[in-house]
Amino acid sequence: MQTAFVTGATGFIGRHLVDRLVDRGCEVRCLVRPGSAPAAATRPGVGLVTGTLDDDASYRHALVGCDVVYHLGGLVAATRKADLLRVNGTGTKRLADACCALPRPPRVIFMSSLAAAGPTPRGRDLRDESDGSVWVSHYGASKRAGEVALQQRADRLRITILRPGIVYGPDDPKMAGLLQAIRMTGIHFTVGFRTPPLSLIHVDDMVDLACAAAERGETLDHDPAGGYSPSGYYLACDDRDHPTYGQFGRLVGRAIGRRVFVWPLWRWVGRLVGLAAETLFTPDGKGNLLSLDKIREATVRSWACSSAKARAQLGFAPPSRLEDRLREMAESLAARGRSRAAGHGSRTVADAAATTRTRSQRRPRHRGRAGSPYS
Repeated sequence: MQTAFVTGATGFIGRHLVDRLVDRGCEVRCLVRPGSAPAAATRPGVGLVTGTLDDDASYRHALVGCDVVYHLGGLVAATRKADLLRVNGTGTKRLADACCALPRPPRVIFMSSLAAAGPTPRGRDLRDESDGSVWVSHYGASKRAGEVALQQRADRLRITILRPGIVYGPDDPKMAGLLQAIRMTGIHFTVGFRTPPLSLIHVDDMVDLACAAAERGETLDHDPAGGYSPSGYYLACDDRDHPTYGQFGRLVGRAIGRRVFVWPLWRWVGRLVGLAAETLFTPDGKGNLLSLDKIREATVRSWACSSAKARAQLGFAPPSRLEDRLREMAESLAARGRSRAAGHGSRTVADAAATTRTRSQRRPRHRGRAGSPYS
């Protein structure tokens, strides 16, 4: 039985990865913050390790005997660049050092981001692994800092880095929010009149790729300076479809059977909204905050990339295309909504009946209103 250590296990991708690993017969140790736990925590073979990436002493013991470390934990949004660098850069460095200190260091799979690579180079339709890193956001810089730390330790660890585009799926709260907003209003806002082509990957395909990378993925070249080399890196997306953000809104509308009006905002308006949101609200680390950093990412020329390397070396072959996945998501969310509504209705009837019985037992019956809940 293989033993895996997973950071970010309570996150969107992490929950799916833990489920997949358990289904494959792995023992899984999940690094979780105090008071949190993945849904799979009650499944046999799943153990919880309470700690944070800032405190390697809290999890070092749990790394002993692990075959693979899947490093998914990190911050997606923060008001300060220093916070992103502390968690995504320094936190990754601490984890790598803890792995290096073991008598038998584990295989390491790092879930980085396309943001660490940067937009598609000018003059190119698609980015691939041969292109250097030119990030445009603080988030991208922080994920690149984590990559550099790993590249510097690649002489002691077998490391593979995955750089996914937008990861989506049926229980992603951001995607569910987008579907709900379009369903209710029929409006899809974009920043700018020309939005960049996107790279997307379904969460099921993402965890399949992570598992394949752990089994047979190429590993990083060692560079003491942390310089970029394409060996050990995989861009992750379904490169059959690269819709712009405006086109993506229309695809969502088609999936839910709703006509969509794409409403572009002037870029200066988007920046103003991002600045206001960044000033007035505190991000939760899950990317729910509209910030200047996210506006920077939303206004580049293109995020289109190729997954040819993953296809050739890891057999990456998503079974369904984006439009089919969105339709499945819409149907799943609609079914959940109907289930919740039915459950709420049943509870309401039961609660009313219980209230009737309790009050009728507690209060004297009045003539003509026997058993009335309004007695």
